Amino acid sequence: MDNWQPDLRHRHAVASAEFPGAIPFRDVYVHSVIQARDGRRMSKSLGTGIDPLQEIDVHGADALRFGLLAMSSTQDVRYSDAKVEQGSDLANKLFNASRLILLNYKLQQNQPDINARQGQVPAGVGSGTIQPRPICVEDRWILSRLERTIASVTEKLESFDFSHAVQECYAFVYGDLCDWYLEIVKPRLYEGEEDVSATLLYALERVLALLHPTMPFVTEELWSFHPARDGHLAVHAFPIADAGLFDEDAEEEVAEAIALTRSLRAWRDLVGVPAKAVLPAVIDGMAPSEFVGRLSRFAFDGVGSEPVASVGPVRVLASDELDAAAVDARLGKRREELRAEIERAERKLANEGFTSKAPGAVVEEERGKLERYRTELAELG
Repeated sequence: MDNWQPDLRHRHAVASAEFPGAIPFRDVYVHSVIQARDGRRMSKSLGTGIDPLQEIDVHGADALRFGLLAMSSTQDVRYSDAKVEQGSDLANKLFNASRLILLNYKLQQNQPDINARQGQVPAGVGSGTIQPRPICVEDRWILSRLERTIASVTEKLESFDFSHAVQECYAFVYGDLCDWYLEIVKPRLYEGEEDVSATLLYALERVLALLHPTMPFVTEELWSFHPARDGHLAVHAFPIADAGLFDEDAEEEVAEAIALTRSLRAWRDLVGVPAKAVLPAVIDGMAPSEFVGRLSRFAFDGVGSEPVASVGPVRVLASDELDAAAVDARLGKRREELRAEIERAERKLANEGFTSKAPGAVVEEERGKLERYRTELAELG
């Protein structure tokens, strides 16, 4: 420690104080040891080292950076190929989402060359901040989720909780933005609606800025195509959460619609409905959001015969696409499986030896499983 401290101060702090006249940093992050895949320390003599250049060739520099941050911990950790692959998946997802957003914006602006960077595009596309234009509940939902993610990630970065910070970025981009919002608004985007395009461009700018410290190369490249580009992303301000866009009502409404969509999709997979078949159904209570029927391929127009099954508030009607006897058989088998799992989980959680000796995270995971089993059984009726 005596040799380390003066070296650090001399090379960084002292030199910076002498020439620029400012202290370069006040915190030093001492990260955990990343071990080899088998748990041994990396060593050239033992052949347990991992060549970062080879990893970059396979996965990309941004994916490796993401993976290392996702591995960070207060304890020594093994090198995780899965975490690096997760970073690669995120980079690909971000690229495809950006291409969809920017391509449709350029088509709206009558720009045939979708590869033109800022400064090369036709007149009428200038730089500057693009403001969101939310007109639907899903627009307010994505903006609220975005700003909450920015607030949470910022808090975690400031407390050096890098692992959870990058995982939250991953969850928002992969889940909320790509898997749900883009799928929900695709019809509006393809119809050339400017409001949804503006909201997407606003979200993309903030996502790229949020991810830039973690994945600088892919975000800088994508930023070079953004119509709001004004200089490099490396000197772009890090996003500050706008609490004025928080919308609990929109989050609750869309979350319920997404949960229903998931349940309906799971039911289709369970009973073996052909992927392209649109099933007739009716729903108790208020009609769901438009995208529920579109994304789950159900028609809530009430046209059909008697109900053959229930999925939460949805009653699935008989149709040529459904074999009622086969549906009953599969649902009956699944109910029996769920009852057996519920009984097993209840018995396990009733065992004081398990709840008192097992790690808290393991006990909570078991309770979560039990709750999911009960929910699914209730939805199947």
